[in-house]
Amino acid sequence: MVSFSKPNMLRVRPPSPEPLAEPGEIVDLRPLAAAFDTQQNTLLVKSNEVRIIQLIVPAGVMIPTHEAQGEIILHCLEGRAAVASLGETHDLRAGQLLYLHINEPFAIHGIEDTSLLVTIIAAKRGSNVELIGD
Repeated sequence: MVSFSKPNMLRVRPPSPEPLAEPGEIVDLRPLAAAFDTQQNTLLVKSNEVRIIQLIVPAGVMIPTHEAQGEIILHCLEGRAAVASLGETHDLRAGQLLYLHINEPFAIHGIEDTSLLVTIIAAKRGSNVELIGD
């Protein structure tokens, strides 16, 4: 596992306790500067199967190695982050996403001020997520 040795460690703040979005409601996730005003991680959607969170990672800050209790998709909305997982460091830039299996350990380091859309798909027996083109 690749690890980072940056002194600026950030424990992931729990997102807002209640989802921001109601079914059928549009949520604007731009611009990054607005999210940095509060530096609040925001729970956007919460159901039994899916959680969607806007995660703010300031430049130079490291989120220590942890794992999600489901499959996870990290979609970089703005900025740039390095994600250590699967034995290597992935350079995640705006417009790109990274998919990880259930319980796959990962760490995030903000290269630039970064906004990530994090989708966690709860583990279900017999279910599998496939990426388009696989």
